[in-house]
Amino acid sequence: MAKRGVIGILVVGLILVGIGVGGILFAFSGKIMSPFGFNSGNTVLSLNATEVRNLVLPPATAVKIDKYANTIEFYGSNIVIPVVASPENGSMYSFGVYGLVNPTIIVRKDAQVRVQLINLDDDMYHGIVVTSGAPPYFYMGTMMFDRPAFSGSYIPPLAEEKEGKFPSSSMTFATSISGTFYYICQVMGHASKGMYGKFIVLS
Repeated sequence: MAKRGVIGILVVGLILVGIGVGGILFAFSGKIMSPFGFNSGNTVLSLNATEVRNLVLPPATAVKIDKYANTIEFYGSNIVIPVVASPENGSMYSFGVYGLVNPTIIVRKDAQVRVQLINLDDDMYHGIVVTSGAPPYFYMGTMMFDRPAFSGSYIPPLAEEKEGKFPSSSMTFATSISGTFYYICQVMGHASKGMYGKFIVLS
């Protein structure tokens, strides 16, 4: 029994060493994990209520909004998607796009997509990642393992709203492959509470 115990301790030790080495290699690969997601050089803006309202207005063309199916389909090759964290008509653990909560977003392959995230929450950080990882999401899983599906398809968590100023940042990426993906909040526990939606790239 004592021998088995020693072997068990050795195995656990080797696993921990492997995780540590893997983390170091991952860091030096240029994608260093922060406590809430991937570090990046994203610029963070501070918007007032009027600027937020103007930003989230739906465009007159090149988009189809279906509130019954809860889908938003974008046409064209250059797309701008304003995403609100903790929208007024949803829970604090949800995203809002053009008045819909956690809608399915549909775009075309080889499109250039810019997502503008605005955090309306007054006491919680929120970020966004477009990932291939599908639900269900676990408390720790989204923070540690759901990597971006496209180069640049993440925004590190933004601070909460303070004194009428709403943090905002953007990400730009190319939809280089088709398929079904998901946009999620990578803050620990948020996706597991429902803060995610489908992101479909049509070929």
